[in-house]
Amino acid sequence: MLEIRLAQQGETALQKELWKRCFGDSDRYIDFYYANRYKEDETVVLLHDGEISAMLTMLPVRTVLPDNRSFKTAMLYAIATNPDYQNLGFATKLMDFSNQYLRIQKTELSVLTPANGHLFDYYRKLGYQDGFDIREAQLLRASIESLAGDQACQCTVSAITPHEYNRRRNKQLDGRLCIAYSDEDIAYQKKLSQLSGVDIYAVDIDEIQGCFVVERITSDKVLIKEILLPEELMNVALKQISQQLSAQEYVLRTPYYLGKHLGGRLRPFGMIRVDRKIDWVITSEELGYLGLAFD
Repeated sequence: MLEIRLAQQGETALQKELWKRCFGDSDRYIDFYYANRYKEDETVVLLHDGEISAMLTMLPVRTVLPDNRSFKTAMLYAIATNPDYQNLGFATKLMDFSNQYLRIQKTELSVLTPANGHLFDYYRKLGYQDGFDIREAQLLRASIESLAGDQACQCTVSAITPHEYNRRRNKQLDGRLCIAYSDEDIAYQKKLSQLSGVDIYAVDIDEIQGCFVVERITSDKVLIKEILLPEELMNVALKQISQQLSAQEYVLRTPYYLGKHLGGRLRPFGMIRVDRKIDWVITSEELGYLGLAFD
């Protein structure tokens, strides 16, 4: 017997067990998520014979168009099915329920970031289309230090509040198709970054106000999950970042339209589904930027 519904009180221990089995995250990280981001009314569970066997989270965000119109959007996150019950259609049933629920809530769009490349075809069958690419490069410290840059530029890097980060982020993405987050979402990302020993940051280069998010993977490796500032100032910013956040390797994610000169690869990152009739269609010539997927 299957039952699909919103999560209820007293179920977090069972959800944590499923999360760990599906994603392999540490207890420390799982406990952190449930202490800082979990909400029952944003979590959908599927029960098989009374046992939580699949679940997903619906994070409220907004899709902003180049003309600055915005639409109520849900980011489907942490889609998990007990390995013992995979290939039985549980995830599809869970997502169908979630999409019906979101329509009732007058949510116009939903987005998600597939955990691996093989899942893109699966989500396409459920009505999703490619919508958000990123550029990803792996840079050694020595290669960053050798980048050409304007030595006359005054560049400073400092930790920043979620509200100020969001203000800078929205300004840098103005006029582009993108996913916009609440200050609460950015506050959660700040805690995630701090959990790994770093933070979210402002980068100021003369009069230009940019921002970036970092998570430390190991003592010698950091992930710059998002960096937003004009292309011509990227080298200057990276050189300053490498001086203040020491590592041997930097994994850099940028919007698809930034950082081409740094090498790396352009890859699909997020997908989008239109759940209500709106007068806008995403095209391959007008891909958007999602950025923070809390992955």
